[in-house]
Amino acid sequence: VCHGELVRLKPHPQYLTSFYLMVALGGALGGVFVGLAAPRLFTGYFELPLGMAACAMVVAFVLYRYPSKPYVGTQRWQARLGVAGLGLVLCAYLFLEVFPATRHSRLLARNFYGALRVYDSDVEDPQRARRTLSHGGITHGVQFLSPERRLWPTAYYGPKSGAGLALLEEPRPASQRAGLIGLGAGVLASYGRPSDYYRFYEINPLVVEIAKTEFTFLKECPANIDIVLGDGRLSLEREGSQQFDVLAVDAFSGDAIPAHLLTAQAFALYFRHLKEGGVLAVHTTNTYLDLPPIVKLSAEAVGKEALLVTNPGDPQKQIFPAAWVLVTGRRGFVEKAVAEGKGTLIQPRKGLRPWTDDYSNLFQILR
Repeated sequence: VCHGELVRLKPHPQYLTSFYLMVALGGALGGVFVGLAAPRLFTGYFELPLGMAACAMVVAFVLYRYPSKPYVGTQRWQARLGVAGLGLVLCAYLFLEVFPATRHSRLLARNFYGALRVYDSDVEDPQRARRTLSHGGITHGVQFLSPERRLWPTAYYGPKSGAGLALLEEPRPASQRAGLIGLGAGVLASYGRPSDYYRFYEINPLVVEIAKTEFTFLKECPANIDIVLGDGRLSLEREGSQQFDVLAVDAFSGDAIPAHLLTAQAFALYFRHLKEGGVLAVHTTNTYLDLPPIVKLSAEAVGKEALLVTNPGDPQKQIFPAAWVLVTGRRGFVEKAVAEGKGTLIQPRKGLRPWTDDYSNLFQILR
């Protein structure tokens, strides 16, 4: 109906230039609203349901204002009822989309990098009460609220996850240096000891603020902690070698893959910042993409071994099923983990090419 209205309003050919200019201007203004205004006006992705509801109202207005138009035909009352029903459905969708998010949230915030939500669950049960950080539909950290459970590692970072295996490997260095690309709620800080140094790299300033004010992992971590604001790879490129024992890469936003963090050149950079024998831990949990074979190829490109570590979930401890790939130059580390059942070797995918800064192909790794 909206496109029909544009066609109906199309002027004489001599005015078409201005007409199409106005149509293009409307599209540009819509893009500016979504890209620049909406992140400042809304705390969530509310412009889609609002726009759909507004569109339904425009269609309803057109059908009532111009009931004899050719795209309505002789069935105009049926069309009116259909549009009215559609409008009610869209308004209900708007209510269901916005109201629960605002009512049950402790904090809603949005910026250029996305919409973040902090909410509490099971607050009536001291043993299960917890606080969650989510980005869209993806959880980026969970913290129990009870003092005795507050520093439990949760979500994708449990003791049996790849990150946990790398950070807790025995013998653990007396003073461990860990680099962590992606902060989230700061759950990985729960592994820190007084003698350790943890260096987080986080591109979203809003995530840093939330991790400091809504969660206590960073506050209560006894390790020395630094947070570097900016893209993880670019930040590492500007720094001298950090000599990390462990470097964890967990900078994915939902199912969006920053391919520049998985290329052979990126892996070469990571190992310039790792000690001899250090471990690179790459979070590869993904619903739609089979990432471990890509990590394996990037590991082989820099002469390293790759180990896939998967762990089951534990709802009682708020630990989620997760997949990590550990990359290291120590063949003995990989062989020992496989022998102990802590990890498996990664099977290659036929026809897969290593990703580089000039080449990546998501279609090849679709599940």
